Amino acid sequence: YEKPPPGLIKEDETKPEDCIPDVPGNEHAREFLAHAPTKGLWMPLGKEVKVMQCWRCKRYGHRTGDKECPFFIKGNQKLEQFRVAHEDPMYD
Repeated sequence: YEKPPPGLIKEDETKPEDCIPDVPGNEHAREFLAHAPTKGLWMPLGKEVKVMQCWRCKRYGHRTGDKECPFFIKGNQKLEQFRVAHEDPMYD
């Protein structure tokens, strides 16, 4: 009888953007997650929600091998251009 009834005291709700530290470089990922819905499985078109930290640049929202990383190392430029053109669905 000494505790208040359940639901009377509001517990702090965890927000999706709280899992990413508020440091420079992470503003875009935090701002995107701040407006994302929290219930259900929802994936916006054209946006991929990744709550992970890159090992190279230490920013959130992508992994080490992703092209969004500023430290993404491209290999041979001719082979890279051929691969991009070949993987393009509109390529003749």
